[in-house]
Amino acid sequence: MKNILILIPFLLFLLPLMAEDWLTIYNDDLSLVRSRFELELNDGRQEINYSDITSRLEPASVIVTGGGIRIAEQNYEYDLAGKWQIMAKYLDREVLVITNDQSKLAGILKFYQDGSIGIIEKGTDRLLVISEDEAQWLQLAELPENFYTKPTLHWSIIAPKKAKYPVQMTYLTGGFSWNVTYNTVWDEKSLLFNSWVTINNTSGKAFSDVNLKLIAGDVNRVYSAYYDNIRGGRLAYDAAMAKEQAAPTFEEKAFHDFHLYTLDQKVSFANNQTKQLELYPPTNIKAYSEYEYPTYAEGVKSMIKFKNTKENGAGMPLPKGIIKVYKQDSDGNLEFIGEDSIEHTSKNEEVSINTGTAFDLVASTRLKEQVQISKSITERLIQITLKNNSPDKKTIKVTHQLSPNTRIINSDYKYTQDKNDKVTFSIDIAPDKELVWTFRERSEY
Repeated sequence: MKNILILIPFLLFLLPLMAEDWLTIYNDDLSLVRSRFELELNDGRQEINYSDITSRLEPASVIVTGGGIRIAEQNYEYDLAGKWQIMAKYLDREVLVITNDQSKLAGILKFYQDGSIGIIEKGTDRLLVISEDEAQWLQLAELPENFYTKPTLHWSIIAPKKAKYPVQMTYLTGGFSWNVTYNTVWDEKSLLFNSWVTINNTSGKAFSDVNLKLIAGDVNRVYSAYYDNIRGGRLAYDAAMAKEQAAPTFEEKAFHDFHLYTLDQKVSFANNQTKQLELYPPTNIKAYSEYEYPTYAEGVKSMIKFKNTKENGAGMPLPKGIIKVYKQDSDGNLEFIGEDSIEHTSKNEEVSINTGTAFDLVASTRLKEQVQISKSITERLIQITLKNNSPDKKTIKVTHQLSPNTRIINSDYKYTQDKNDKVTFSIDIAPDKELVWTFRERSEY
């Protein structure tokens, strides 16, 4: 099916004067936009089309205040102009069809579907059905009133007098997301910690010199089928500008039950652009390595852990994200050794990074026997096999999760048990050695 040229007049929309935007980006595809601008209005009631909005705006969230004006009615127009939308709005109106052989057919448009154009010929009652492939272009007598080239708020505004009015508009929208990547370098004692915020703009609107805030935390939302239906780069970095200006930094503070990060400089976002900004300045964090084997797991996990405290060089709220770990080889080059995700982590909490499975450490779990002592008591003998195929002594933390009605009654090694009933055995194993040991647990129902 070929494209047909549709000739239509041009429509002007009201543009705001002296606009300024504030943008707060949450997790889970939610942002709050606050715009301050002026509208030049006449006295009394008038119709205004305002299109400087995102394509993911939530209409019910719009708040407009300022200058004594009143919004008597608001329509959100998001059925955007296209060939099919225009023709659907032009049914029962006069059109002119120019065919490939330059014939002119004028009449009332009755249908436009399935590759065919149906018109009642002007001056007759004949229905002409024209193949879309035979039509070179269509001419419409005038532009439909409800024609929109981009998502638009149509306002019926009442102004007390003719003047320029300062207006502030706030609304919620989708189309912005942010996440954090922590790039770290491990030297067996500490992590050189670099944190980057990556922001994606797919909102359908560009923002120039916007005041930016990020909120870390899970805000409760209530979704309906309507909002589900309307929910629908490149690295932006200028080296020359970076030399002339101080690097933008985020100021962090607690906000309600979340954490808020405010950028100390204005920033611009093109639509469909990905931008990266530094979250925290680089810092060295004291950390330690540990090998961990949860019973029945596939292998021994190589872990790097630290407590998020000022004493360790951290102590800042860490938004959820990905921690990537690198290590310097003997040739001086950094090599990637693994990555893990973290949830929102407040200060004083432990951070555990699983970098992968230890190659030279092997572990397995076997249920060696199970005995029914009585109708309500069952005992299980669990066998653990550990192998250290490396040339160095290793310590493996073997963890086993007990159910609330289960306890260990006998073990070859000492263990600790936390408040969540997780048991930990700390096992030292010499180079090129294998250890086979057991513990017995009892469940009472």
